[in-house]
Amino acid sequence: MRRILFTALLLLLAGFAVAGARPAAKPRLTLLVPAYFYPGGKGAAEWDRLLAAADEAPIVAIVNPASGPGKRRDPNYTAVLKRAKAAGVRTIGYVSTRYAKRPLADVFGDVDAWARFYPDVEGIFFDEQPSDFKFVDHYGRLSAYVRTKIRGALIIANPGTLCDELYVKRSAADVETLFENGRGFDAFKMPAWTRAYSRRRFAALPYAVKTAEQMTAFVRLAQERRLGYLYVTDDGGRNPWDRLPTYWDKLVKQVHAANAAG
Repeated sequence: MRRILFTALLLLLAGFAVAGARPAAKPRLTLLVPAYFYPGGKGAAEWDRLLAAADEAPIVAIVNPASGPGKRRDPNYTAVLKRAKAAGVRTIGYVSTRYAKRPLADVFGDVDAWARFYPDVEGIFFDEQPSDFKFVDHYGRLSAYVRTKIRGALIIANPGTLCDELYVKRSAADVETLFENGRGFDAFKMPAWTRAYSRRRFAALPYAVKTAEQMTAFVRLAQERRLGYLYVTDDGGRNPWDRLPTYWDKLVKQVHAANAAG
């Protein structure tokens, strides 16, 4: 009888060990923060708040020193990117593509500069992607180039509106940002074809969302619409990404609750 009980206990403990070894499930929502504020002066406090939130919600931060990597390494960015990596915040570098009109050499040059100046950056954010299917191969080529420079790169593209399915089907980027606007997110609907793909392939960036109540409703809508990446801010104007929202802490808690609900 003792041997039977001992064997049962060993099996039970083995079961716990196996369960503990299982990888954590991917979060339903990740905060995709356009962190276009300088990591010095007032902006340093914003970065401190952003990094502190990584204990509560998964965060990808888009880094943008000068509408791209700039012409030289900035020690303040070097320092904050190291801190971000240690905190578990994944950082990706901003690159403008001007709707496929920017010369490839210039885009590649920005990717090279990100990899050279800031080796802690873990991917690229390609802004200004067209929605037309004709440019799928162009963006596929850009992404392929990034992967030769940044190991395990996360590549997020931003048409800012609905794009052709081929961008997702051919993996022109890992994530497509299907909404970036100061109004209309409450009426925004995902195309039927998105149901064939993981929610982790889609992002939205609503801004000028004035109240915490509206933000809470938008987090709920993001879950219902199967978005994997989201950021909501009350900032607006020409650059709605130059600070965190006044309801940042509440936004982080809402994303935490969404992920805890499973």
